[in-house]
Amino acid sequence: MKAIILARVSSREQEEGKSIDAQLDNLKQYCDRRGFQVINTYKITESSTRGERRRFLEMITYVKQFSEKVAVVVDCVDRIQRSFKESVLLDELMQTEKIELHFIREGLALDSNSSGSEIMRWDVSVFSAKAYILQMKDNIRRSINFKTKNGQWNSAAPVGYQNIRTENNKADIILDTERAFLVKRLFEKYSKGIYTLGNLVNIAKDMGLTSKRNNKPVQKSQIHNIINNPFYYGVMIVKGQKYPHIHPTLITRELFDKCQDILNGNAKKHFKYAKKPYVFRGLIKCGVCGCMISSDTKTKASGKSYTYLTCSHYKGNCNNKSINEEIAFSQLADEVFAKLYIPDELLRNIKQHLRTTLDTETEFHNRQIVLLRKQYDDVKRRQTSLLEKYIEPETSITKDQYDNLVSQLKEKQYQIESKLKAHTDADETFITTLETLINLASRAHELFLSSKVDQKRQLINLVLSNLTLKDGSLCYSIRKPFDMMMNLSENEKWSGRQDSNLRHLGPKPSTLPD
Repeated sequence: MKAIILARVSSREQEEGKSIDAQLDNLKQYCDRRGFQVINTYKITESSTRGERRRFLEMITYVKQFSEKVAVVVDCVDRIQRSFKESVLLDELMQTEKIELHFIREGLALDSNSSGSEIMRWDVSVFSAKAYILQMKDNIRRSINFKTKNGQWNSAAPVGYQNIRTENNKADIILDTERAFLVKRLFEKYSKGIYTLGNLVNIAKDMGLTSKRNNKPVQKSQIHNIINNPFYYGVMIVKGQKYPHIHPTLITRELFDKCQDILNGNAKKHFKYAKKPYVFRGLIKCGVCGCMISSDTKTKASGKSYTYLTCSHYKGNCNNKSINEEIAFSQLADEVFAKLYIPDELLRNIKQHLRTTLDTETEFHNRQIVLLRKQYDDVKRRQTSLLEKYIEPETSITKDQYDNLVSQLKEKQYQIESKLKAHTDADETFITTLETLINLASRAHELFLSSKVDQKRQLINLVLSNLTLKDGSLCYSIRKPFDMMMNLSENEKWSGRQDSNLRHLGPKPSTLPD
């Protein structure tokens, strides 16, 4: 008789050293003793309960092609099935004289002539296998629920983290030293509101950020998942529910929320033409209805293209006038960046002033860090004390009360952590900003005219705020301290101060006492 050998181990059994080759050796010896001619061998490493069991179905299709009966030889019942779903299919093949089933360990051979007691033994073996699977699922479910409530992530870590095994062979998640700081930088870049997800793809590639799975540059969909994943600030999502986790955090909640606002805004009304490199995309609001201004390129019959800034009409019809992008660009170049200048002597005085400011800021920063760390340590002590009270035999704290108090303490802990990181980031940003202010002020107009689209957008975002389009012209505010640097080329003394809420008509300095 022709025979097919089926040997199966689950992936977990394979990891635990249960060799599939040992099964094959026993099965081949059995076939030799019976005089079976082995025509095919199936080696399967997959769960017998997962999905449609592709290899099992391939075997069924294979035996159906033979006109004579084929023996299907397996080590035991649970190697071929762990539910009664397969029993129906296998029994049908037996009754139509397509197969015989040989279970070596149970000492059971079944065909169309098998007695009721033999079929019952088969059913009992299937029931035992099914009961085992159900018990295993319950154990896994309890384990996952326990880990989830204790803030442990039970799956593959996101980009920027690594799954590891501790010295005690326990699963844990740590920061990926090669990728964590790059992921954080993506959040920081996106939070500025001047980059699209498409821009981040190029930025990530330039930085060398790659996927953990294939070490290839991350794609747009992966970056979207990163920006949209609260795991990075301390919250994991399990079956649609949010839980605080105990693993290292990479960013603050404030930074994540800011990125979410931008991401949601892009999806609804921002950056209508996000793939095109428009200077003003996402930076200007309509001065009439408050919607975002979008950039729209029109091509004339002559073949020449013009880009217009126009209301997106997200809230409905709007009668605000459009403006040619080149006119808006020229307006900012002439009214703002051409007048943003500091004479050399005054520049030296400003640098000296900034050094003093830096010393003051550093002192304040250090005081705040010490205070926040004290608050953080106090929350940790309260968490420990609460846990000790909860596990006492005679405790009066219910589980719901404990969970509620722990949740409140965790929330406070997150807030303090966010402030700590915010102060650290602010300290780094402050120093960078000082350098940028000095360099920008001395050659603002040149930089604005010669820079690429992304650099122009950054300059606009750095110097200006509250940009609106109304009646065919731009209105804006000039951020401090740039408002004080306007028109200094006309006055060698720092005797004029610019109004920080400029309109499109241009700057008019007011006189300050010497």
